[in-house]
Amino acid sequence: MSHRQQLLSLRLLILLTMVGTVFLLLSGQVNASTPEPTPVEYRVQGGDTLWAIAGTFASPDEDVRNVIGVIKTSSLYEGQVLLLPSG
Repeated sequence: MSHRQQLLSLRLLILLTMVGTVFLLLSGQVNASTPEPTPVEYRVQGGDTLWAIAGTFASPDEDVRNVIGVIKTSSLYEGQVLLLPSG
């Protein structure tokens, strides 16, 4: 590889690194004008299942498993208060 080709390859590598860095910096920005949704309290009733509760609070295009992950509990008991995402 000639010196000219090596220099061109180095410049291309630097350019790609800069573009990637800018992309990563911009993708992490959060819009401050969008408030965080307030969680909804749900009191567990006899016979409730985690799947059924999550299904009630999941949006139509959302996977119920994602809501279960947000609930962050593996067991339910009657009277327990869960904080669930508001739709």
